Amino acid sequence: MTVKVSAISRAVLAGLLAAGIGASAGHAADDSRLRGWTLARQLCSDCHVIGRTPQPGTFVGPAFLRIANMPSTTGPALNVFLQNHHQRMPSLRLDRDEMDAVIDYILSLKGIEGLAP
Repeated sequence: MTVKVSAISRAVLAGLLAAGIGASAGHAADDSRLRGWTLARQLCSDCHVIGRTPQPGTFVGPAFLRIANMPSTTGPALNVFLQNHHQRMPSLRLDRDEMDAVIDYILSLKGIEGLAP
């Protein structure tokens, strides 16, 4: 009987640990997207609509929602794009964590209806 209780206890403990790790990973992803939105708001909103609805201003770059919903938009594609200079875009020097956060935010917009490509 002790063996069964021990096996059940291990199974319950493993389940609780897995649930905790999953919740922690989900929370970290939310934090990254929020940080990405904050960075985009600070660095990109003069030229891009970064949210789901336009803010006041004149925009020369595509809306982040439009970028997110392009078929070619993936994490690796955004990573390459953000590391290269573009004629009408300022050269931003984001560190790896900042770039990952902005990419996470843009990818979180994928599938949201609104500004279609």
